[in-house]
Amino acid sequence: MAKQKQKASSSKITSQPSTSSNTNDESVGFPSHLLKRLPPSTTSADPLIKHAVYVARHALSSAECQAWVKYAEEGNGGRWDKVSHPATKYIAHRECGRLQKNDTNTAQSLYNRIRIIVQEVASQVDIFDKASLPSLKRKINTSASMQQPKYQPVSCNPNLRLYKYTKGQWFGRHVDDSNKINFASVQKQNNVVGSPFSLSDVKEAQTEMTVLFYLSSCRGGATRFHLPTGKQSGKGKKADCSVAFVPEEGAVLVHVHGDHCLEHEAEPVLDGVKYVLRTDIVYGIV
Repeated sequence: MAKQKQKASSSKITSQPSTSSNTNDESVGFPSHLLKRLPPSTTSADPLIKHAVYVARHALSSAECQAWVKYAEEGNGGRWDKVSHPATKYIAHRECGRLQKNDTNTAQSLYNRIRIIVQEVASQVDIFDKASLPSLKRKINTSASMQQPKYQPVSCNPNLRLYKYTKGQWFGRHVDDSNKINFASVQKQNNVVGSPFSLSDVKEAQTEMTVLFYLSSCRGGATRFHLPTGKQSGKGKKADCSVAFVPEEGAVLVHVHGDHCLEHEAEPVLDGVKYVLRTDIVYGIV
């Protein structure tokens, strides 16, 4: 019998972007200086696992990473939501601290920061082009003067999550779900970065890739991906083949999720503190 793949959480959550542009509420918002439009990072993305997992080192500056950590520990009053649940048949073990906020402006700023990296990765992974579906072609009004609609990366997920793993904390083997995103309520001035379209014009928006911004280095705490293999070990069981990335301050890891997500885990932190900013790459038809 095939092993049940565990999920990161008990159910899928459809992220609804915030319609508010106010991010000055220190209890929930992100610091204003992190919303500035920094130029896109030009670092290259190296394949950790071809067509599935990519890492761009030094994508964020040390100052950026330290600003996020400073905000997490001070700007929010040091209040972390405690995440602690044992493994069940369907849910992976997890223990860490979490801060979570829907923030479209910050998501767009983050996307602008890594959009060259995202474009490079998008050209090397196999994401099904929803725009090619006949049923969707009929739904989307086009004219001869309009460019042919395309299913492509448009933003980071406004559902932003900061995670803090201290010594001994870890996240068991799991897969990440793909979630539908509704940009209908987003204000018109929120444009798709590098495009004349507004996010509110995006159709069939859905997350397709997980993004992990590593905000600190630590000992242990590696993100390990497990590859399916048909090889048999000496005891007749399938041998486990895996590839790991140890957290490096400023690195960004992007991996395909949803139906093609590889099982992965966050190994226990051995020393130091692991800070991670988690979002997703949203695709949509524009």
